Amino acid sequence: MTHQLVTPSVLLAVLLGLPPGSTAQPTPDSTPPLLLTDARLVNPATKTVRRGALRIERERIAAVLDEAPTDSLILKGKTLLEGGTNRGSVDSLKQARALFKRATGAAEHQALAHYYAALANYRLNNQFPEDAEDRREPVLEDAIDHLKQATKIDSTMADAWALLTGCYGQMMGMNPMQGMSLGPKSSEAMEKAMTLAPKNPRVWIISGTQDYFTLSMFGGDKEQALEKFKKAARLAEQESVNDPLKPNWGHAEAHAWIGIAHMNAERYDQARTAFEKALDVNPDYGWVKYVLLPKLDKKTG
Repeated sequence: MTHQLVTPSVLLAVLLGLPPGSTAQPTPDSTPPLLLTDARLVNPATKTVRRGALRIERERIAAVLDEAPTDSLILKGKTLLEGGTNRGSVDSLKQARALFKRATGAAEHQALAHYYAALANYRLNNQFPEDAEDRREPVLEDAIDHLKQATKIDSTMADAWALLTGCYGQMMGMNPMQGMSLGPKSSEAMEKAMTLAPKNPRVWIISGTQDYFTLSMFGGDKEQALEKFKKAARLAEQESVNDPLKPNWGHAEAHAWIGIAHMNAERYDQARTAFEKALDVNPDYGWVKYVLLPKLDKKTG
């Protein structure tokens, strides 16, 4: 009998609709490789997988994932999301988004699943060039739809309200003409987030980015943004998230934004200190290692 080895990472990549050659990132509890020994799946003459074999396995894996506990889907998605954010990996972020979207169909943790699907889209948007509006706009629209669902299910979810503000802000950044309609919605969402969770570091990060990118004539203030980033860093250091399903990102990111604000103001020594603190928190933070620090080095010669 001919055996064709097909790893779960390849099959999951096919299941998730990734480009040819992509593989899903392995996780510690991945199932063992699948041996396709059935003649329906393997052509004994060519020792290749028969046409339709991947469809059969796709259906099998889909059934397994449908039965997987929501907790497991979210935790696996969070691992992919963190890794994809650190490495700037579009494939990993798409894989994470697919798992979160699948989790939205479960009876429990629906609001969290919608939130994380939106967060994956938010991270994806940051990987695309600024002028790639044809790629960025649908991703942000999908994120906003998920966040509306999250806040509808759980109106007390401050993280979702804050991220909604961030997504509105990025939409307005692409098309300032939308400011008239999205500006009030963005402000309302942030007000709700601040009211619900005034000590949430992620709320302060996103509030800070709004101040940072808004033009001064419309109330933007980069120094005010810096103070918010500093507050976010202090709150993140004090934050203790015991539930692994809950959002816990933001500590390294707060320091990265502190560094950006200092670099913009030409306070280069303080910027470097902030970037180094970000890497102390998260040594794998690719945005700081491969983008921000090299940019600072170029400015300082």
